[in-house]
Amino acid sequence: MKQSLIRLVITILLACGLALPAFAAALQIDWIELMPADRRATFDPAPPPPVHDYLTGESGGLAARQPLDFSVNMDLEGQEIRIPGFVVPLELDEEGNVTEFFLVPYFGACIHVPPPPPNQMLYVRMKQGIKLDSMYSAYWITGKLSAKTRTTRLGAAAYTLAGTASEEYKF
Repeated sequence: MKQSLIRLVITILLACGLALPAFAAALQIDWIELMPADRRATFDPAPPPPVHDYLTGESGGLAARQPLDFSVNMDLEGQEIRIPGFVVPLELDEEGNVTEFFLVPYFGACIHVPPPPPNQMLYVRMKQGIKLDSMYSAYWITGKLSAKTRTTRLGAAAYTLAGTASEEYKF
């Protein structure tokens, strides 16, 4: 009953030409869904332990070693998705808003722990940059997903997301 009412409201809004927020029509996913279905059973979503001595070489440079798994879920290709994560800034606009970034599943990725594998990182470009209130905050990011690899000095992402909306994640 509830779903049919929601569909009716959406149909009426679309028929009237009213725009829906970008996140309303997006498929909400979790990070494990970025993995191919046949790889999910062996996936461990827990972040690796922090490495604080990687600059001394005592840990063998673990923070710089990204596990390289580029396998992707092609069922998500071209989908409008919504996913929560943490922002690792790559580019800022003149107002200081983040316009290009990696979206990662846990705080500290790419800083104190090895980066997640590429299929657990999204390279995001947003025309409307995000004003980060805090590096510790998580965000919902909405946009069109493509299985297009992007590599920077901080790591590689197996997906690219053309970001259209963002909102702070409320716990």
